Formats: sequence, structure tokens, C-alpha cells
Amino acid sequence: MFADTDVIRALGAAHAEHAAELASVAATLSSMPDGTLGPVGARFVAALAEATGEASRSVTTLADRLTAGCHTAHASAAAYESADERAGTQVSGVY
Repeated sequence: MFADTDVIRALGAAHAEHAAELASVAATLSSMPDGTLGPVGARFVAALAEATGEASRSVTTLADRLTAGCHTAHASAAAYESADERAGTQVSGVY
């Protein structure tokens, strides 16, 4: 068995970074200006707010999943290292 735990951890870190970027996007999408387009643009702003609200929720969900992926990658790397150490101990006990 071979697992490059440094690469697995790097993947986890990339997921965490992407999650932070998506959280920023979600915050931007959910902060719509109030009344800046006047009464004529009210329906447009309402529709846009609804659409960006949905997009914000989707992006937040994706960010949450990437954060979970980060934790999973780090746990997997630790499990591989632990298994490697145990195997090494067992093999060295044979000799």
C-alpha cells in the first residue's frame, strides 16, 4: 500500500482554501443594495435578490462540503500513516 500523505494533506488544504473563497462569494451574493435602482427596478432587484439568495445558499453548501473534504483528507492521511507505522512495527517484529 502506498499513499502520498503530503499530497492528500495538500488536497485538504486546497479544499479549505476553496471553501473560504466560496464563503466570500456567498457573502457578496447575499448583500444586495436596498432601493438603489428606485421603484422602477424594484421587481428586477427582487428577482435578482431571489436568484442570488439561491446561489448564495448553493455556494455555502459547496463550501461546507469542501470543508468536510478537507477534514476527510487530513483524517485519511493520518490513517495511512498510522497503518504504515503499524505495518512497520509488525514487520520489524518478524526479524
